[in-house]
Amino acid sequence: MTLYPASSVSMRELAMVFNQAFSDYLIEVYFTRDSLREYVHRHGLDLDASLVVGSEGLLVGLLLCGSDGSTTWNAGMGVHPDWRGRDLGSALLDEWLSASREAGLRRALLEVIKQNLVATNLYLSRGFGEVRAYQGFEGRPGWTHGPPLDPGRVERVEPEDLLPVYRKGHSWQKRPDVLRRLHSFVALRTSGGEGYLVYENVGGLMYIFDLTPNGAGRALLEQAVRRQGPRLLRIVNAIDLVEEDLYRQLGFRPWIRNVEMVLRL
Repeated sequence: MTLYPASSVSMRELAMVFNQAFSDYLIEVYFTRDSLREYVHRHGLDLDASLVVGSEGLLVGLLLCGSDGSTTWNAGMGVHPDWRGRDLGSALLDEWLSASREAGLRRALLEVIKQNLVATNLYLSRGFGEVRAYQGFEGRPGWTHGPPLDPGRVERVEPEDLLPVYRKGHSWQKRPDVLRRLHSFVALRTSGGEGYLVYENVGGLMYIFDLTPNGAGRALLEQAVRRQGPRLLRIVNAIDLVEEDLYRQLGFRPWIRNVEMVLRL
């Protein structure tokens, strides 16, 4: 087993390792070279600090991470199914934590799907503690829509324009600096400022980054669905009961539940 900086391999190779490591994950994960590059940029990841692990001459696992000078975040760790059970995941995790301590970072963050007991138990064994859980929802656009918004009341803005009213309480994956980098996302705001919606529609899947859980947010979502015609909608990390209630009203079903875990370094 050998650990390498992720920056020592090409983005194409890194995407291949990621896809293999997550090939049997609880949700579908697939990156191309370009989409992984966008993911790295969006989440402020550091490929010099990130790791890949080699075994028998093959790259078989990785851990992607970033930091802001005080906190490091794990943005994805996995090992090829055929190489599990050899402590490669433990080696990746321990090297990340050791290097973070040496760099003077004070805490480590990660998220894990609640049903992923193997990963959860590994993190608990290293001292990570659960902080809070976030509920994801998915649904199909078959609900009864309200009256359309007057087009004059809808403004298309840049995601970073929403920072002054951006809601608090999100996980590390939706930090304000991530919002600034959502160049491929659509951001809509009502002219009176009552609501906003940030989403991306790719291949019929509408991924909702965030919206205000009120009537204005719902009206913006309904307008976007009318125009985009997605087959499936998903929201990850609903942050409060009011937002969860909105998605339940729309007939969305609970999808995945993420648990945020923290370790003081």
